[in-house]
Amino acid sequence: MYGHQIYRLSTNDRADLLNMELMKEEYRELNQLASELMVDEADLRADMAIAGWYYIVELNRFVKIEADKHLNIDWMVGLA
Repeated sequence: MYGHQIYRLSTNDRADLLNMELMKEEYRELNQLASELMVDEADLRADMAIAGWYYIVELNRFVKIEADKHLNIDWMVGLA
């Protein structure tokens, strides 16, 4: 799979593929895999981040991070 083809996958499928590839010995860093796929690393990271997937360097993988849409502020009552 090369270049534009990777963007045809859903973001979750793309994350699965990228993480599977990043587990291989030859891809110790995302930039190596991005180069092999002929995609810009910064563009790839930005596109994945839109869907909540972030590349964690120390883990050498994309991780889904979801923010709580319903912030519970009950604990703040009475602090003001």
